[in-house]
Amino acid sequence: MIENTKVSGVRPSSTFSVRISNADSVTANIRINGFYWNGITKTEYVLDLLTLAPGEAADRNYYAQFDAFEFRFVTSTDAVEISTRGKDAAGNMTVVHSMLPAELFSTGMEGIAGAPGRVIPSALNQIYVLNSSSNNISVIDGKANTFIGNVIVGSGPFGVGVNPITNRIYVVNFGSNNVSVIDGNSNTVITTITVGTNPVGVGVNPETNRIYVTNWSGHNVSVIDGFTHVVIATISVGASPEGVNVNPSSNRIYITNHGSKTVSVINGSTNAVIATVDVGN
Repeated sequence: MIENTKVSGVRPSSTFSVRISNADSVTANIRINGFYWNGITKTEYVLDLLTLAPGEAADRNYYAQFDAFEFRFVTSTDAVEISTRGKDAAGNMTVVHSMLPAELFSTGMEGIAGAPGRVIPSALNQIYVLNSSSNNISVIDGKANTFIGNVIVGSGPFGVGVNPITNRIYVVNFGSNNVSVIDGNSNTVITTITVGTNPVGVGVNPETNRIYVTNWSGHNVSVIDGFTHVVIATISVGASPEGVNVNPSSNRIYITNHGSKTVSVINGSTNAVIATVDVGN
């Protein structure tokens, strides 16, 4: 985590620069959160997701037009190195901090960065926990509170959804752009479905057996038929869609678009966006 101490005045047109390097031998997933700090509360204004191949580096620049801010980094591997630079109130470039691997948030059992649905129960009272760095999910017996086992899925599992009627578990894999479908009775992957670019969220309508996957970099939603395991529609929504909420009674699907600060309302019968609602930052 990087915290910039408060300085006098405002930061007009100031920027915060980040360089991320993957020194590991495997692909790394990174999530970056930026917060505005007013001395009392923090408000998120940056959410960025990226994937780096072994040896690859990336540069990011964010506006920081205020006098205090905080950035948090979550990575799927301990060998990611992050360095940052910023400007003070006078416009002078200063090194804020250089982060070592040991300072980064580890993903552990919570997945890479807290995408909605990272830990979720099933109809059999089994809990499914995303392990982004090891590309699997852990299954826990919710009654006995004991570990059952791990299920290998795709690269960078990021979100999970459950259909309690069919007892199917859907894991969206950010790094491999697909969805792993798990049979909750046997805890085995029965099929893998290719979706859009960098899927992060998933919602399930158990009444229609439709699955909705938000594709962060594709700015769209993949609709999966739970009976055939086929993508039946791709719906364009706002910029950087993330969260999914399904109302089975009305068959309406609500997509939160981080980049455009909107919510797309989808009619599940027609797979069409029927409204776009402006919301907050």
